[in-house]
Amino acid sequence: MRVKLGYRDRLVEFSGGWLYVFDGKLYSVPIREVVSYYLNGTAVLPEGIKPIATDVVRFLMKTGELEWFSSSQAQCSETLE
Repeated sequence: MRVKLGYRDRLVEFSGGWLYVFDGKLYSVPIREVVSYYLNGTAVLPEGIKPIATDVVRFLMKTGELEWFSSSQAQCSETLE
């Protein structure tokens, strides 16, 4: 899935499980980290991504993709234990 979100002061795109943000600097982070930050506050995100984490998760909830990221993250943690 490739998606672009519109902001006046930054370019936001997610593609292939990664979130890319350009606001004068280019930031990239796996989407699962954004979801983890939103749900648990446990992920470390660059300052350029934190302000839009809620919007990204809202979009994922509306499209039904959040369930996929949450379940794949749960599967990863089960295999590590």
